[in-house]
Parts: sequence; C-alpha cells; structure tokens
Amino acid sequence: MTLPRVEPAGILDRYRSDRHGLFDLASMPGRPDATSAAGTTTAPTGTFDELLDGAGALRGQWAELIDGYERLGDDGLRQADRRVRTLVDDDGITYNAPAGAGTQQRRWQLDCVPLLVDGARWQELEKGIAQRARVLDALLSDIYSDQRTITAGVLPPEMVYGHPGYIRKAARFPQTQPHSLFLHACDIGRAADGEHLVFADRAQAPSGIGYAIADRRLMSRAFPRLFQRCVPRPTAAFAATLRLALFEYAPQGIEDPTVAVLTPGSLSETAFDQAYLASILGFPLVEAADLVVRDGAVYMRSLGKFKRLDVILRRVDSSYSDPLDLRTDSRLGVTGLVEAISRGAVTVLNTLGSAVVENPALNTVLAAAGRYLLDEDLLLNSVETYWAGDDLQRSKLLAELSDMTVTNFRTGEETLGPMLSAGDSSALAAQIESEPWQWVGRRLTPFSVAPSTTPGPFRQSVLGSPLRAAPVGIRAFSVAQGSGYAVMPGGLGHVLADGPAGSAMTSIAGKDVWVTTVEPAGTQSRVPDSPDRPVRDATIAVSPGASAATRRGTDAAVVSSPRVLSDLFWFGRYGERAELTTRMVRVARERYEDYRYRPWMTGTASIPLFLAAVATSTGTGGIVRGAKNIGDVSGEGAPEPDEVEAATLRLHAMTSARRSPGSVAFAVDRMQQLARAVRDQLSTSTWMVLGAVDRALTELGPQPALDIAADELDLDGSGLGRAQDDILHGLLALAGLQAESMVHDAGWLFMDIGRRIERAQMLASLTAAVLVTQRDADTEQGLLEAYLVANESAIIYRRRNRGIVRLGSVAALMLFDEGNPRAMIYQLATLRDDLTSLPTDVRSAAAERVVEDLVSELRRVDPVDLAAIGSGGRRVELDELMRTLNSGLREISDVLGRTRFAYPVEMQPLWGAGSEVQL
Repeated sequence: MTLPRVEPAGILDRYRSDRHGLFDLASMPGRPDATSAAGTTTAPTGTFDELLDGAGALRGQWAELIDGYERLGDDGLRQADRRVRTLVDDDGITYNAPAGAGTQQRRWQLDCVPLLVDGARWQELEKGIAQRARVLDALLSDIYSDQRTITAGVLPPEMVYGHPGYIRKAARFPQTQPHSLFLHACDIGRAADGEHLVFADRAQAPSGIGYAIADRRLMSRAFPRLFQRCVPRPTAAFAATLRLALFEYAPQGIEDPTVAVLTPGSLSETAFDQAYLASILGFPLVEAADLVVRDGAVYMRSLGKFKRLDVILRRVDSSYSDPLDLRTDSRLGVTGLVEAISRGAVTVLNTLGSAVVENPALNTVLAAAGRYLLDEDLLLNSVETYWAGDDLQRSKLLAELSDMTVTNFRTGEETLGPMLSAGDSSALAAQIESEPWQWVGRRLTPFSVAPSTTPGPFRQSVLGSPLRAAPVGIRAFSVAQGSGYAVMPGGLGHVLADGPAGSAMTSIAGKDVWVTTVEPAGTQSRVPDSPDRPVRDATIAVSPGASAATRRGTDAAVVSSPRVLSDLFWFGRYGERAELTTRMVRVARERYEDYRYRPWMTGTASIPLFLAAVATSTGTGGIVRGAKNIGDVSGEGAPEPDEVEAATLRLHAMTSARRSPGSVAFAVDRMQQLARAVRDQLSTSTWMVLGAVDRALTELGPQPALDIAADELDLDGSGLGRAQDDILHGLLALAGLQAESMVHDAGWLFMDIGRRIERAQMLASLTAAVLVTQRDADTEQGLLEAYLVANESAIIYRRRNRGIVRLGSVAALMLFDEGNPRAMIYQLATLRDDLTSLPTDVRSAAAERVVEDLVSELRRVDPVDLAAIGSGGRRVELDELMRTLNSGLREISDVLGRTRFAYPVEMQPLWGAGSEVQL
C-alpha cells in the first residue's frame, strides 16, 4: 500500500542547520589548552557528510529512508527511538562497561537511524578490507615462522617482540591451515575527502558480530516498511559462512568436527555478543572450567562424560588462555591448551599470538609489508601514523602532539593530545624521548557525520529536531574462506563521541549499517552448499585413569557441564522463588487494602500474622522487623493505623529491595545473572519476559527509606499493586516458555528440579509459619484463606468444599492431593520423575533415595493427625512433618551441589587454593 503524501516535517532542513554546529577539535569543551604545541589555535577541519553531498543535496541511497522519516515527523521518530530501546530491553542486549576492577552492566545503546552505504562504494571498500586481512594474515604467518620481513628490514623487531600480543610459544604451533588469521576486524572511518581509513585492526578475538546481527534484527522489526523499501544486504549469511569456515579448520583427518565458543564468562564486557553469536552458530558456549586437557587433547565436560573438541573459537585473550604455559594467575584459561595446540589435536581461532598484528605501529610498515609479501599495493589505507622508534617520524609526532592520539603499545596506555595541558604535553614528550620504540601516534582525523538520534555528551540536536549530525564509524569483519576472505556486508556501525574522542573511535552507541544495493550474484560472501554431516557419538567414560580412548565421533551441539547444569538449576529455583514471593506479598497487600476500607470485617487479626508468616517463609524478616508492631504480633487484635502504613512500606521493600535476600527484586536480579550465563540454552523470547519484569521493578522504584513520611508513601498501594501484577504476569510467561519453548534435555530437567525443590520448600515454610500455631476461629479462618490464595488453590478448594475453610481439608488439598499441581505430594512426585529421567551418567542415587523417603514419610501421615493440638497450642505433628520435608529438600539440593554441580576435587589454581587474583 502506498503511503499518503504529507507535508515535509522539515527534518532534513534542520539537519542541514545542525550540520554547521559541529564541534571542531579546537573548540572541544574540557580541553585544558585549545592551542597547539606551537601556540596557535587549531583551525576547524571539514568533515564528510554521509547524508548530503558537497552541494547540500541528498545522496541517492538515503532518499527512501529520509522520505520515510519526513513522513514520520519528529513525534514519530521519537516514538521509534523509544520502540528501539524497548526492543533492546526485550532482547536483553547488554554491554558490561569497565568499572574499576570489574564491570557494570549497561543497556546496549542502539541508534534508531541506520548508516546507509552505497553498494558500489561498498564493493570497493570490501575489496580493501579483504586485502588488508590477507596482508595481515601473511604478516602473522611470517612473524611466527620464517620472519623474512624482520630479516629484510621491512618490519622493525621492536614492533614484534616488544608487543604484549607476541606469544613466543606460538612459534612452534603447526601451520597446517591455509590462513593464520582466521577472523579479522578493522575500525574504519571516512575522512573529509571521502576516503575510508582504518584506525585500528582487531585480531586478538574480534568482537561485535553478535551485536551487528542483533542490531539488524531489531531495526527490521522497528522499521519494517522502511527496511523493505531500502532493501539492505542481509547479514545472516555471514554467520553461516563463519560456521562453515570453523568446520573447515578442524585438525587434519577430522571429518565431522566438534566446535565450541570459549568465553571468559558472563562478566566479560561483550558477554552478550559471545553468547548471541554462539546461539546463532549453534555451538556450545563454554568457559575454562567446562574444559579439560587429557593425553594432549581437549575435552568438554558434559553429563558425566568427556566430549572431545576439535575447534575452539576463542574469546579469551591469548595470554590468559593457558595458566600452565602463559599467565599463571589466569582463571580464564585451560591448563594444557598450548600443548594440545602444539600437538595439532585442537585448532584455536584466532590462533594464540594473533594480537601482535593489532600493534598500531604496524600502520607505518603495512604498505611495505603488503608489497614485500603479496606484491600488492594497499587498497585501504590507515590513518596517518608515526612510530617514535624512527627518528624522522618521532620528530613529526612530537611537533604535532596536540593533534594525535598517542599510544604506548607495550603497556596499552593511550592519551588524547588535544586534552593535554602544556605541562602534561611536555611530560609526555619526555617519556617518548626516553623510550621511543614503545610509542606511536595516530593523527586525529575528524570522521564523517550522519543522522543520529543519540544525544552527544556535549551537544544535543538543534531546533527541537530528534536528529543531529553525529560522527560515525564502522567495524568491518572478514573471515577466512578458501584462498581469500569473505566480508560481512556492513558490519557493526558506531555513533562516535564528539571531538577528539570520536576521532579516536570512542563509541557511544551502536548503529545498523545498511548496504543499500542487493548483493550481486557470485560474490565472495555467498554461503557455499554443504552436505549434511552424519551425527556420531563422541563420549568417553570419566574415570581417574581415563585415557584418550578410541574416538567414535562427537555430537556436542549442547554442552551440559557442571557449570551449566548448576546455573540452570538455580535459574529454576530463583524463578520459582520470585513468583512465589510475589504471590505471597501480593496477597498480604490485598489483605491490608481490604482492611483499610473495611476495618469491621472478621478475621482482621490474621492480616499482620500472615505478613509475618510471609517474612519468615521468604527470609525477609529483617525488613519486616523494623516496622512498628510487626514481627512480634500476638494476633489478639486488628492492625493499628500506624501499623497499616508501616506494613505498606515493608511490602514495598519486600518487592523492590534489590540487596535484600528473599525479596522479589533480589530473586529477579539473580535470575537475570544466571540467564546471562546460560543465554545459549534459553529461548530467545526469555529476554522479552525478563525485560518486562525488570521494567516493572524499575518503575516501582528502589526500596523506600524506613523513616519515610506517611504523606510520601503510596498508601493506597496502587503503584505497588500494578508492579506486582506486571511482575507476576512476566514470571508466569517465563514458566510457560520454560515448559513449551525449551528442549526437555538434562539441563531442562535440572531446571525443573530446582523449581520443584523451591516450591516444595516454600510451601513447607509457609505451612509451618501459618498453620502450626493455633489461633481463634476468625483469625485462623483468615489465615487459611490467605494461605490458599497465595498457593493458587482457593478456587479448587471452594469447588470441593462448601462452607467455612477448615484446616484438615486445606491440609488434604495442599499436602496430599496428587491432582493439585501446587500440592506437596505433586512436587515430590514430579521431583522423583525428574531425577529418574536424567541421563544415567548424571543420575544421583542419593538424591533419589532422599525423595523416596520424603514421599513415604508424607504418605504415612494421616491428615486428621496434623490438625491435632498439642501442648502450648501448637500442632506438633504438622510442625515435625514440615521440618522433615524442609530438611530433606535441603539435603537433595546439597547432594546435587556436591556431586553433580561440583568440579573434581583435584582442580585447583596453580597458585594454590584460597588465593584471589584480580584480572
């Protein structure tokens, strides 16, 4: 359907005005000294505009997109921007930004305006990217073999041996593959004359492919019509190309290789990128603790067996990859990995030591290396670079220090020249003079600008338009394929920071890159056909003396190591805990609201008692005990007005206190952390649900202060009620996803075991807290009704039992009714089925024996006996039964933790048990 014509909203005209307001290097806010080393002010430098040509006319590839944005108008663009942010949250796309000694999780920032690149220009750029990868590949191969470039004087030895990326042990690795550099990325910007320049090469463990594919997925959903009109080249084929290429790099003689992605863990800066890429490729995401080297080969721990690995896509830095041969303080590496590589038993990609070609000083010799090794001139140049190890280049670097980003490639220290004061500049110059070979300077080139909705750190758009002219860059990816390299169409775009930081490729947001012409037939990036691979078994029994027995193949599409099984088990537990706590707190809130408007109703004394019982069951007693008249309740009267206010405050805290174990927010946070650790095991829709739950908690706000004034509190509970409803809806949807959208394999069984243990333990705790102590008839009636509602069993009870609620009937329904999915016997029976359904190698006879004892104990009890009142007005039989069940359930969890989730006792850090090493 053709969109109706509307009057232009003026977005393009206002962009033209905003284009003239860009900061230049000299006027950058925060610069201590806006003058150059010579004492003169730096003149403004022109920039290339991706949207407008030199005459201010719209470039052809942008016509459809800008026309669509004009139709949307300012309000439509702002709404689209909000839509993109919501989609990012729904997919759980995050970036763990460095924060002190650790990382801080942040939402991935995605600009809602794509960066459009003309197809003809991209074809030229693609050739340059592929050629640059070939040059670096030849150079990497030469560095670790013949070193002809060093002998011939093309490559200064300081650039190799002085760089921390050089791994001496890699010189003895077998070079049996056609390429030494498997995966390459380069950060590209466009200079004022329209030429694309490379600022940096990435060869250690290039990140961003997962982000790029996720960005495309979100943009196609946010702008379906514009996406169809612009028809950008797809990026999904690159993932298929990468997958097939990984198979081709298996050791010789392996016809059906097993591949895994090695990650530093969920706290890595690009943890999402690693997990998402692993999911797309269909390979297990493993950590060092999931792997072991035996008899010179690398094996994956999986369901009590070992599965041999042939290819590892590495996302751990080289020096941390093996604590035996490399950094001994590393907890991220696999002991013996270097030896396995040396034997040719496993292929690690990129190869250890590949980071040596990331040295920015290589920009000064790369053209000469290309001519020497390949007899080719570079098609894609680097930004202007000076290496201080050369006398002439050092003099230029020092003379123009204020226009450079200066890097010590030995230490990684990087400094922006324009941000230095005169004194700092002199001190840096002295450092460079003292040890010149370590230093390199790259000229700060103002990169091209394009429309963006991402606010700059120093400047917003003008005239109220949501668009502004922001500097942009691209991280382009290429993977070895045949004799050359296949390039990802577009790559990962970036919105760069304003001023010098942007010229140093500092990114503030991601940007989808649309190559606007259809991929021509026969291009290098087309995915080749591949015959179906037979499935084979690749397990060897785990035993203390197990050797590398005869291999029978491998099918390791999903890894179920102790780490993964443990994370799924606790993911199930925290998910159930969050749901049950929300239900109980919600019921307590509703009871207080009923009392506020109907204080004359019977059973009002049960209200504070039920809140105290919830606090005991969830472990949030510390929150509740701070309230007036709560936590030491006799049940002899109705709540006082000040108690109602205090209870509302505590109910809010029991929902929102993220640092209080037992609260809903605490359980949700832990659940999200565990989900990130096993992202590749979960449905992609999981993040849509978790995002909705987290938004509900965020909108509710943090835990209120204990001394908050009554007039500042949400006394009617409307905001708290809405939040609890939204949280519960999300958690119910999550339970549905787990039941219907996950493969019911061993990992799923352990997750369900976790849910059943948590539900049974919470039921036992709440039953003891509510029903053990005898109350007067009205109070007990109120407690029983709240108890049934909290356990989602009130309706079925009313259908089966007419009249008042009696403890015997309630106990029969909640403890012994095998048809009630909320009953104790149902949880134990399902738990038993889950345990016996596990694969033989991970079944736990001890856990099965405990659950059988619990089932027998429960069946021996007569419901009538549970209602009997003993001395002190307590139901002794009921109390003892709940204690027995709670103890047994804890024992099952402990047994699984000791036997199925624990690694072998002999696995200890090389520096000794108990040592803490900060990486």
